Amino acid sequence: MTESSVRLYQYGYNETKTYLLAVAFVIGNVALPQLFHTIPQGGMIWLPIYFFTLIGAFKYGWRVGLLTAIASPIVNHQLFGMPMAAALPAILTKS
Repeated sequence: MTESSVRLYQYGYNETKTYLLAVAFVIGNVALPQLFHTIPQGGMIWLPIYFFTLIGAFKYGWRVGLLTAIASPIVNHQLFGMPMAAALPAILTKS
């Protein structure tokens, strides 16, 4: 039987990797839901909104997760108008 291990990382705000990973996960958080919306009823059934936020926070630490959680709804609102501006504060709090 072979053993496998998961490598978890913790990056600080003073490291470039933190921001590069956060940007990559924000792109994923914006692109994946748009992809699911091309499938009939796909957005309502799967709703992959926080997928990359969770992956980023688990694998690369809470700082990457926090940056991704805050930036994703804002970028999505700027590009597509969703979530609506009135719902944005509640969604940012929930993320």
